Amino acid sequence: MKRLVLMLFLLLCAASPVQAQIVQDLVNHMVSFSPPQVETFDKTRRIHLVSDVVDVPFTGIAIQGFASGDSVSGWVQFPGDNWIPLYIVRSATDDAFLGAYRGASERRSVRFTLRFSIGPSDSLTLIGGGVFSNRAGDAAAPRTKNHEQAGNFRIVAPALVGRAAWGAAPFIGNPTPLNRPTYNDLTLHHTAGFSATTLAEGLEQVRRIQDFHQNGRGWRDIGYQFLMDQEGRLYQGRPFLNNAVAFEDGPPLAHGAHVGGRNTGNIGVSLMGCYHPPEGSGCRDAMTAAATDSLLVVFAYLSERYGVAPDAISGHRDFGATSCPGDNNYAMLPRIRTDTAELLVTGNASLGAAVLTARADDIGVVTLTWTFTANSGIETFTIERISGDVSVTVLSRSNAEDGHFVDSKIAGAGPVSYTLLARDRRGREQVLSVVEVSIDAPLAHSLAQNFPNPFAGSTTIRYILEQPGLVYVQVYDGAGRQVSSLERGWREAGLWHTITFDAHGLPGGVYYYRVLVEGFVDVTHQASQPLVIVR
Repeated sequence: MKRLVLMLFLLLCAASPVQAQIVQDLVNHMVSFSPPQVETFDKTRRIHLVSDVVDVPFTGIAIQGFASGDSVSGWVQFPGDNWIPLYIVRSATDDAFLGAYRGASERRSVRFTLRFSIGPSDSLTLIGGGVFSNRAGDAAAPRTKNHEQAGNFRIVAPALVGRAAWGAAPFIGNPTPLNRPTYNDLTLHHTAGFSATTLAEGLEQVRRIQDFHQNGRGWRDIGYQFLMDQEGRLYQGRPFLNNAVAFEDGPPLAHGAHVGGRNTGNIGVSLMGCYHPPEGSGCRDAMTAAATDSLLVVFAYLSERYGVAPDAISGHRDFGATSCPGDNNYAMLPRIRTDTAELLVTGNASLGAAVLTARADDIGVVTLTWTFTANSGIETFTIERISGDVSVTVLSRSNAEDGHFVDSKIAGAGPVSYTLLARDRRGREQVLSVVEVSIDAPLAHSLAQNFPNPFAGSTTIRYILEQPGLVYVQVYDGAGRQVSSLERGWREAGLWHTITFDAHGLPGGVYYYRVLVEGFVDVTHQASQPLVIVR
């Protein structure tokens, strides 16, 4: 397989100058690469290419290629730096893709390494690449002062309880790098006991786990790089190799001892507690919601900072005969991979904060009021109504401004909830506020006063029936002449029915609207209300 990929790469590089035309138009200087080095794992394939020395000054890289399968992820690494994600755009009609890195500082006389992650049966071919400089010309300003580091990250690092906080014993000897040369896997474990819910319990349990790993098992330190308690707090396991690198920037990790024979490049995260019911009555059925959410952030953070694709998230049992991480957690892994990949696209930074209130009147109309208390990048927001099993978007706005809205479309009685969701320019969605209100239905026929009233353009008419029947809704002028027929049809009882009356074309004045209900024999109910059109 390596030979096949290599031959395909060489053939396309040698014979496709037209195919590489796009990237030639994007760069100032084309770059040659070494033959690809391919690594195949259980759930992913990794392809590495090293550039020739680039002798011209540059601030960015652009590449072009073809990749089969549903997804391709890429990273670039410069000497002495962490892996930096490439911005990749797939073609809408074929397997072509473009990738780019854009930094703030200028580089020269360096090589760089490209790394791609694809599915185990997929293929990738790089057909061209080069460098460019944004010091002049049509160049957008860097997103932050340090675009190459934290400013380029979409995942805000989770809070970390460090080794000093839980009183770690010293590492025995000197730790060695975990990435030799790359980080390859993210592996989920459970400790099959030693559960912890509070911070105090977590601190004590991590100390005891390290004690056993060092003094019972004979390892140099606690086996995992990270641990998590049942409420989602993250604890540092093995020490970082360079404490001068902040955790949010992805410090180099130390080689661990959590997967026999497959520890190199493998980042271990262990949940404190048991998630394999056959092992005892103390096992949990599932992670708490807080732990699940936290684990997704942790995996997304590790994926982004250390260049491990979400499809490389595995359970301990994938590498050997063990029940770890427990049947319950292992069954969640497909969803965890999918959700982690989605989180990498959307990011997890807070978009803002808002307060949503709802007030229902006696005719089943709800007035919503919202106030934004923080805005960190809200591009649009929507309000969704959930009544029973039905979810409907009742409002969409393109800016985060305070306001109110009258929802007159609720049909039935009972609890109704409203959710205010914000979205940023990348489409990331976040729930900012949820409120619930109860709708009471009258026990008899009721014809509500139209609203607004008076009005100039259109107004809303609502009515409810005690018994089903054939309903006529008509509008009359002050002389009793019919000017509009709004509704004629069979309607059910116990539901609010809503009609919008458009009065454009009618002169101003006082009018009346009437609801007449026919049963099987005769008229069972009729009622009317005045409405005022202003001009």
